[in-house]
Amino acid sequence: MSRIIMLVPLENNIGLTSISLSLIYFLKKQAIINNSFKPFFYFSLKSNFLDSTQFIIKKYFSKFVHTLDDQNLFKQKMHSYKYLSLSDQIFKECYSKSLLYEVFLIEGMNYIENQYSFQINYDLSKNLDSEIIFISNLKKLSLNSMKEKEKEIEILCKLYKHSNVLGVIYNNIFSSFREKNNFFDKLLCPKYTQKCKIYKIFKKNYFKKSSVPILSCIPWNNKLVKISIIDVFNFLNLNALYKKPINNWILKEVVLFETNCWSLLSKNNLSFSLIILNINIIDVFINFFNSKNIKICIGGILLTEVSKSKETKNFLFKKFKNICATIFFTKKNTMDIFEKLKSFTFNINMKSKSSIHKIQKYFSSFFYHDFFRNFFIKKKYNNLKYSPKKFCFFLEKLSKNSKKRIILPESYDTRILKAVSICHESRVAKCVLLGQPETIYRISEEQGINLNREIEILNPDLIRYKYISRLIEIRKNKGISKYSAINQLKNNTILATLILESGRVDGLVAGASNTTADTIRPALQLIKTNPVYSLVSSIFFMLLPNQVVIYGDCAININPTSEELAEIAIQSANSAKIFNIEPRIAMLSYSTGYSGNGDQVEKVRKATDIVKIKRPDLIIDGPIQYDAAISNTVSKLKSPNSPILGSANIFIFPDLNSGNITYKAVQRSSELISIGPMLQGLRKPVNDLSRGASVQDIIYTIALTSAQSV
Repeated sequence: MSRIIMLVPLENNIGLTSISLSLIYFLKKQAIINNSFKPFFYFSLKSNFLDSTQFIIKKYFSKFVHTLDDQNLFKQKMHSYKYLSLSDQIFKECYSKSLLYEVFLIEGMNYIENQYSFQINYDLSKNLDSEIIFISNLKKLSLNSMKEKEKEIEILCKLYKHSNVLGVIYNNIFSSFREKNNFFDKLLCPKYTQKCKIYKIFKKNYFKKSSVPILSCIPWNNKLVKISIIDVFNFLNLNALYKKPINNWILKEVVLFETNCWSLLSKNNLSFSLIILNINIIDVFINFFNSKNIKICIGGILLTEVSKSKETKNFLFKKFKNICATIFFTKKNTMDIFEKLKSFTFNINMKSKSSIHKIQKYFSSFFYHDFFRNFFIKKKYNNLKYSPKKFCFFLEKLSKNSKKRIILPESYDTRILKAVSICHESRVAKCVLLGQPETIYRISEEQGINLNREIEILNPDLIRYKYISRLIEIRKNKGISKYSAINQLKNNTILATLILESGRVDGLVAGASNTTADTIRPALQLIKTNPVYSLVSSIFFMLLPNQVVIYGDCAININPTSEELAEIAIQSANSAKIFNIEPRIAMLSYSTGYSGNGDQVEKVRKATDIVKIKRPDLIIDGPIQYDAAISNTVSKLKSPNSPILGSANIFIFPDLNSGNITYKAVQRSSELISIGPMLQGLRKPVNDLSRGASVQDIIYTIALTSAQSV
């Protein structure tokens, strides 16, 4: 998985694309120096300069969010199935691309694109586990404004606590600074305009004092801003009289012509200006510019409130026959044009590669080289948190790649049939149903479930006899008779377990209609424990809002010994690695370190020591309280030398009582998804469903079982 960096704009017209392209230019140079990175991938919510995935935003996302003009409606739609479905498509596209590149740069949605862009950027960054670089304008610069901006970004850092905030890039500094008695005044003097002088002064006075890392401060350079009249023409959707050819001249000024037009007398050259004129005062304009004493070169004239009729065009041709200028017209009024122009962005013209290169060189020259140099020396980046969407994407991908056959014996349950149908359509796994085909199809039709006929269905009445001898052989130590074996095989869960044991399928999922004991007991008797382990345990994947954590054991072992607790921790760590989670284990107790004592505390302490001896490669701490295990702030107070530093992602409970109560309390109180229990320690994967499992829970468990059987 690549390192994902997201640029989050804090204002409009911020030069975001210029910064994005310049950052890519700069980072690629660093990559060449370090000789360690693959090509970059660039993804934009705002523009399509380098973005091959832009169609996703346009087709699935932008049209949806741009229609939201009511905040309450937005909140409703943000949690609607449609929004979540469209978002998932974006996340999956990002994830799939990020697997191919080591650096994945996302240009966030600008405020000008959508009024809810902040929420969209936040949602995307949270679910992609991206690192954050804030982008901000500093047109009005002073020490007070810098302090205010720093406070604003500090608040945002707390809000984006799910992400690693790398710092802030300030753009357009000194562009409108006119205050006196301030050390930045020096920067306005010609001798201080060189970039080295700017950095020298800025570093000395503010860079090192900022609580939020400043990655760059880019001074305004009006020589880089070139607005083509064609861009304005297209942006305003204008019509042209073609009085003279529409050359792609550079627009430097927009002038509003009013009846009091004497202010234009001082302007002898308007060849790079666009004059906006209401058709109702056209005679005043013509008389003014036909005056014998005034000779002004005009670039272009935009007439407002003009219809497209042939009579109007002929009228305009006659009026402007003596004025050499490009004439535009529009039906909109002057105020509408000015309001529209406010949202005009100074986008880079992609046809002008030389202009882009100049901007890239200029912007990148102001990046804080020391920070980025150290930033890219790191060979490996470990993100300690794993977002729910990323986990689900990885789980689905792992399951699809494994292409395993998963048997489900409770095939008359509507939830099972819905889940199997979805899994088949999305190719999550090859599901095998155990039951009477006629009954399964009848239930599907009654419930409106589109059950594909390609889904394999095993009729238990036709295959049950094949497993009688095998059941007798496995259970011979119990003296099982043929008659008893036949009766036991009438239970579809037992039959499905034997089918798994024979190797005809790769995994088993049950429990939607039966108890946990009914699912696990046949697995223990027939599949049996993996020779590597001495027991079978369970874990739950808890999909918290900002990360995925593992709880164990919450379903099997009632009161494990120290040795058993240690084995549960090791099994859980091994399971976590299957799903790309770097294990950081917290051995939970009511006491942290040596702050308390008692038999339960000593049991956990001994279990922790056993794990450290058996698996010195694992990061583990215990005994430790839950708050110290998950909070860096609490960890510093209670356990400052803890190796997990409040970032545990595997929580081992001291007994079934505490584990089962906690997982259900967290799941129900927070209304979050918990996937499991996933059984550990069996020779082949068997997983239990809660009798209250939703269709989504079943799909995830099927995917989990498929991935586990790799």
